[in-house]
Amino acid sequence: MRIAQIAPLYEAVPPVGYGGTERVIAGICDGLTDLGHDVTLFAAGGSTTRARLVEVVPAPLRRRMSREELANVAPHLHLRMLTDVFARADEFDVIHSHADIWTLPFAARSATPTLVTMHGRLDLDHVRQTLALYPHVPLVSVGNSQRGPVRDLPLTWAGTVYNGLNVNRYLVGDIRRQDHLAFVGRLNPEKRPDLAVEVARRTNRVLRVAAKVDPLDVSYYRSEIDPLFRANDVDYIGELGESGKPAFFGSAAATLFPSDWPEPFGLVMIESMAAGTPVIALRRGSVPEVIIDGVTGFVCDDVDAMVDAVRRIDEIDPHECRRHAASFDVATMCAGYEMVYRAIHPPFGEEVLTGAA
Repeated sequence: MRIAQIAPLYEAVPPVGYGGTERVIAGICDGLTDLGHDVTLFAAGGSTTRARLVEVVPAPLRRRMSREELANVAPHLHLRMLTDVFARADEFDVIHSHADIWTLPFAARSATPTLVTMHGRLDLDHVRQTLALYPHVPLVSVGNSQRGPVRDLPLTWAGTVYNGLNVNRYLVGDIRRQDHLAFVGRLNPEKRPDLAVEVARRTNRVLRVAAKVDPLDVSYYRSEIDPLFRANDVDYIGELGESGKPAFFGSAAATLFPSDWPEPFGLVMIESMAAGTPVIALRRGSVPEVIIDGVTGFVCDDVDAMVDAVRRIDEIDPHECRRHAASFDVATMCAGYEMVYRAIHPPFGEEVLTGAA
């Protein structure tokens, strides 16, 4: 099958540091190529893939644009990319976009079957209003809970495909597990690093943080998080590259995931469990779909419960964490997308989609 993959242009595929969506796209492209599909990836310069690469811009936008440029110029660059891809639509059997709602008007007019994976939150007013305009474009959710805010809309869900990673690379050898807690991700209000600090403080544990500060979040970091980190002796090491993640996760007693928003998926949870480290998370969005409560970590209703869970870390078997993480691997993800492609590509067509999950 000839498949076009459209990536956001903010980070390379895979990203140098933070970038969950781009790492997922990297796995999809390499995995489908290994399965014998003819895959073309449209992405930012600096990307590496076993698929055919079309560099849309010379470098990832977040690495070279100001906050103002990201808000005002980046959308135009994505629309230009989509215009160019759909001008070549007859070269592909399926177009698979990860460029969110920007894809919808192009997909609605394309004769080539087009699929959009929704990687972000769907509860925002502008997202709901836009999705409602395109009820027939096939969509994929990355978690079943992600669909909750739009269940009242007559959308065409082609399926749910959980994100996958090469979980074997997170296996750690002789890394000695220590007593500190870990936090990985972005330092923004949604991810609630302040709650991670509170949990560490109340349990008398060191908090080690490996996280990025997006240009859009610099003010939040400087005014709220940096002073908080300094006051609580947080060990902030900055944005962590892929090579450093296995040891970072594997050396922690537990990973804190206090995201306080409808989390679409949360790759950090998979990374931590793949390294044998339990996850202590708030019950938000996909968390109950990813963590087995009491087996691979703890799903908590509030910060008090997270504090209590830290005291129960020893109940979690690292082997169970790794075993469960393996169900979110690249092969499983690619098999899921193959099923969706066949559903939206003739001769299967809308008859299959009618009963889609």
